[in-house]
Amino acid sequence: MLQWFFTLHSVTVFDCITLHFYYALNTSDTVRENNVSNNTYKALVSYITSLPPKQFILLSSLIGILLIDSIDAKDQIILGKFINNIGQTILTAAAQEKINKKDK
Repeated sequence: MLQWFFTLHSVTVFDCITLHFYYALNTSDTVRENNVSNNTYKALVSYITSLPPKQFILLSSLIGILLIDSIDAKDQIILGKFINNIGQTILTAAAQEKINKKDK
């Protein structure tokens, strides 16, 4: 059941995340590698946003549990605030885009 949940066209969610961070941190990427990373990222986002609500919540909970598995409370707080900041940035950008589209 969980294998189905985490599989996207035979690429796991964790493979997509690892690939995305590898390419984001590697400054010597070629254009082809950036396109692969961008396509993988878009596929991952499309998959996650198309999940039914209960599966969406389950996925976020499982990823959260896996991320805190071997780190102490101080590092959990730091990681949680970091991820929260990413979420706030995405929400702020989406709200601004919505306002800009409304004004046109």
